[in-house]
Amino acid sequence: MSLKLRLLIIVSIILLINFAAAGYYMVQNARTALAQEMASSTQLAKGLLVNALPTLRFSNDLSERLTLIVDSVRHTRHIRAWFEDMNGRPLIGQEDQTGFFNKPDAPDWFIRMMEPEAVAFRRLITKGSKSYGYLVVEADPSDEVTEVWQDINALFWLGLIFLVLILLLIYIALRQGLKPLSQLADALGQLEKGDFTARVDTTAVKELNPIQIRFNHMASVLDKTMAENHALAGNMLSLQESERRDLARELHDELAPCLFGIRVDLGEIERLAGERQIAEIEDKVGSVKTITTHIQSLVRKMLSRLRPMTLDDLGLAEALRDMLHNWRDRQPEIDWEWDFVGDFYDLPDTLQVTVYRVVQECTTNCVRHAKASHVKVEVRREEETIKVAVTDDGKGLDANLVRGFGLIGMRERVSALGGRIAFDTEEGLGLQVRVLIPLKGEMNNETGSNDFGRGRSSDSQGRLSPADSTNPISQGY
Repeated sequence: MSLKLRLLIIVSIILLINFAAAGYYMVQNARTALAQEMASSTQLAKGLLVNALPTLRFSNDLSERLTLIVDSVRHTRHIRAWFEDMNGRPLIGQEDQTGFFNKPDAPDWFIRMMEPEAVAFRRLITKGSKSYGYLVVEADPSDEVTEVWQDINALFWLGLIFLVLILLLIYIALRQGLKPLSQLADALGQLEKGDFTARVDTTAVKELNPIQIRFNHMASVLDKTMAENHALAGNMLSLQESERRDLARELHDELAPCLFGIRVDLGEIERLAGERQIAEIEDKVGSVKTITTHIQSLVRKMLSRLRPMTLDDLGLAEALRDMLHNWRDRQPEIDWEWDFVGDFYDLPDTLQVTVYRVVQECTTNCVRHAKASHVKVEVRREEETIKVAVTDDGKGLDANLVRGFGLIGMRERVSALGGRIAFDTEEGLGLQVRVLIPLKGEMNNETGSNDFGRGRSSDSQGRLSPADSTNPISQGY
């Protein structure tokens, strides 16, 4: 059952109860008023008849005189009168002593409900010592019952009209009030079908305004996220093909000539061995060693691009130090600073790779785009989280670059682990990338101090900043 129908039924029941109660009290008041009216009319008729009865003594025709008395009150409102013999048989006036003198214009059930107790006045008529019968006067509620029925009938139709009008107005108000919910349901259906441009009007109903605003915000976020995912997927495919192309080029341009050179040298060694030219063989062996060393260096470089091998060999902290040492050697004009706090050896492999790649992407951006003179890398393990902050004093982040592949890739990596990433930047004042990744299960153990800067890395070659409360990594995530 719909909400509109439920509310209409509830309102209808309340109104019907009110109308029934009003009708009940109206009938009860009408019955009381009718009884009082009947008693008053009977007393009036009684006074009139009592004043007229003495004239019977001087009447020569008693029957004619009684007929005149009866007719004098016969058509009086609420009164009926008749004369009956000593046995109760009517002789003059009303012949039917039961029921109403004039039947009310109302249903029988209403007449039975409204009919009051009989209020009658009986007077024995005598002349001399002889008794002739009884003069009877009784109240007649016919007209009053008809009026009450007409009032109730008018009230019924008036109440029915008001009931229909009220229900109609409530229905219109509910339809208009619930219309935003229908629009919201339609918009949710559009989202379900993948149309993230769906929006709802936020000005229709004040009470639903917060829900509508949150829905529009959610749709905007979904739309933006889907656009970023599509861009990320496209960039990933492009990067994957680029990596494959670079690897194929290096294999073709570097490994293939080296292997061919080794093959040629081995052929020469085989020939020289048959001729027992020992000195020439030693020269060819040295050439093979040189080519082999070059191949090893090339393979190590290619493996490093696929996965940082130092993570497996040295652990996260040492791998990061090794990367930052390499940056310092290649970019000596930049002041490199790092600070690592906590034990990182038992972290999950995926988390270590994520932290390494985030730092790698940030430092690469500092060198390529930021034109920074100072870069600081902070990684800290707490009881329940890993915090990473990379800060530079470069030119800041252009708002148009926030959707770039590198930054989206970092966000996706961090989000996949249930973490959060923030970019604090202002043009010309540098950039700070802050990452918070939660630890789960057995990873929640204590790892030292809670304030960045109080702990110190064991790397003596990294320049350490003094501890202070304004360290950016300890500020909000």
